[in-house]
Amino acid sequence: MLVFAHRGASGYAPENTLAAIKKAVELGVTAIEIDVHNVEGELFVFHDRRLDGKSSGTGLIEEVSQTYLASLTVDGEPIPKLWDLLVYLQDFDCLLNIELKGMKSLQPFLNLYPQILTQLNFTPEKLLISSFNHHFIKAVKQQYPQTLVAPLLEGIPVDDAAIVSHVNAYSLHLSLSFITAELVVDAHRRGAKVYVYTVDNPQDIHYLMGLGVDGIFSNYPDLIQQIIDSDQ
Repeated sequence: MLVFAHRGASGYAPENTLAAIKKAVELGVTAIEIDVHNVEGELFVFHDRRLDGKSSGTGLIEEVSQTYLASLTVDGEPIPKLWDLLVYLQDFDCLLNIELKGMKSLQPFLNLYPQILTQLNFTPEKLLISSFNHHFIKAVKQQYPQTLVAPLLEGIPVDDAAIVSHVNAYSLHLSLSFITAELVVDAHRRGAKVYVYTVDNPQDIHYLMGLGVDGIFSNYPDLIQQIIDSDQ
């Protein structure tokens, strides 16, 4: 079972910061998940649509300036540009899941993707692009067919995992609160892996292993990996 460091190793360092990414690498993870928003045409790594609460700033992240963003911190750590994290991660053997957030992140990513492959040490197999906005991932797949894409779901669709076939998805990302055996079976039948977010409880791990899921997102990836290894 693959274990993603959720927003980096966010149980140990401020989420979606370089510190959290470095901690994940230190823990030896083989997969990391981060979130990105568009700020004045460039992608920055941050989760919420609002800066309030998660950072020292206020307002909608997609409506502030890069200058303002540079003045903020998340528990003392800067809000990083996606490019800077990619530069750091390029030489590690790690699958990076980039979740496109907000309503404006698609075009900057489409512009950036070729540069990631030509200027950095990344291959399409090392990048997994996900979003709750299924139009985004469909557009990514259409423009760059080699890209690994994943629709995110928070609920149980009436057509089970049909979205996998609609967007030619590599994986389907499901909420722990809304996972069923039928969804897992249907996703696998359609050729997709099933990854579940966000899982930090040992009992949940055992439950998901019984369902046959392929991976999970965790804030404590090292502890979860130990539980998985002990059951194998």
